[in-house]
Amino acid sequence: MLEAFLHSPSKVISWPPLVRRAARLRLPFWLWAIIIGFVPTRLLATLDYIVVPPSGLGGYLIDTALVLSIFLVYFVYAIRFISNRMERLNEYVLQMSPDAPVDGLRIPFRLANILAVWVVFLLAITFLFGFPSPTSVFSEHIAVIAYFFLILASFLWVYSYSMYAIHRAGKLPLQLKPFTEDRTLGLKPFGTASLRLASIYAVFPITLTFLELVNIEVDIPGGVTIIFAPIRLTDMIFSVGLILAGVALFFLPLLSIRKRLQEAKRQELSWVTPHYTTIIEKLKEQISKSPRGDSTNETKALADEVTMVRQIQQDVQKIQSWPFDLGVVSRLATVLVIPPILGVFARILILVFLHL
Repeated sequence: MLEAFLHSPSKVISWPPLVRRAARLRLPFWLWAIIIGFVPTRLLATLDYIVVPPSGLGGYLIDTALVLSIFLVYFVYAIRFISNRMERLNEYVLQMSPDAPVDGLRIPFRLANILAVWVVFLLAITFLFGFPSPTSVFSEHIAVIAYFFLILASFLWVYSYSMYAIHRAGKLPLQLKPFTEDRTLGLKPFGTASLRLASIYAVFPITLTFLELVNIEVDIPGGVTIIFAPIRLTDMIFSVGLILAGVALFFLPLLSIRKRLQEAKRQELSWVTPHYTTIIEKLKEQISKSPRGDSTNETKALADEVTMVRQIQQDVQKIQSWPFDLGVVSRLATVLVIPPILGVFARILILVFLHL
């Protein structure tokens, strides 16, 4: 139930009063997602078609509003998914540091913040494409697009603040685990949370790759026609830019966590390395005292201590610099890098076989 989700005291998103009042309708979350995604866009699109009628039934059923509605449902679920992940991470932070703020990773979901991001979007679009004419307001579904950017602004606010919250968590008074138990000192959940955010972002380069490679034309009752679009260098550059941005968005929130790992590693080495050096000096002196190089009990004890301290030093050196392992990096490549590359590769193979 959406109401239980919104009013739970452990949640990390502070929902605006308007959303809280709407949640009292006690509708399931999936139905809320469909209502938010489809109902306003279809109503706005219908208003547009009343002013500027479509060319056919297909233009009304499968249009820009439908495509944007699918994305809106995804954004609604993504907001919920991110809030759940941040809730778990917040609980983990409280376990690592009882003195940390209870709402240290709280996401302020204020309407003013959303509207500010939305206005920035609208101003940017107006600057890039110019102010729409009275006729194009209806023919180009400007109202539908504006509503789309409103929900997109909500998603981006939650997504961006989640990255900021992960980065800020690295500065909290966390009680790190001993390096003998965990090479990431208990900070691996932060890397996992950042990977989840990168997975949410991965839909953008994947969708863009699909839209760049395939054109779908709907003609009722003629049917649906799929046309393979030509591969353009500008599109490939833009896709690569999105992938690189996704990789950066994965690493940026973890910079503070990386700093904590490096500081902990330096602190451990600050006593291990001098102690190791001292023992080596003592061992040299003991060996030099024995003309024939005969080993004494003290020499054997020092040699055993050297072996022990060297093993400790090697274990300290194994403390990871980032709160993730190779498996997390491979999953990042799987969700972010590989799908667009496979899409382009499949498009090239199709073109080759069609021209044979």
